[in-house]
Amino acid sequence: MNYPHYIFYELLIRLAEIEPEIGYYISNTTSNGICILRTNTGTLVVPDSLLIKQSTDPNQIAKDDLYNLLKNFEQNYL
Repeated sequence: MNYPHYIFYELLIRLAEIEPEIGYYISNTTSNGICILRTNTGTLVVPDSLLIKQSTDPNQIAKDDLYNLLKNFEQNYL
């Protein structure tokens, strides 16, 4: 599924409130129900279900969901 870029920016803003080192948006690749989100400091695997929530009703994403998502963050500075 193609998502508008603002969805990724909004999600990164929310994640940066928890982990400031998440970095800023570089690119994304979506395939088979997941999205690989690249920032200037690393990569993050995001399930499509979370992106759908972010695009339709961000309030459905609990703080715990964001913490769990950050567990997938792999730092690799550019």
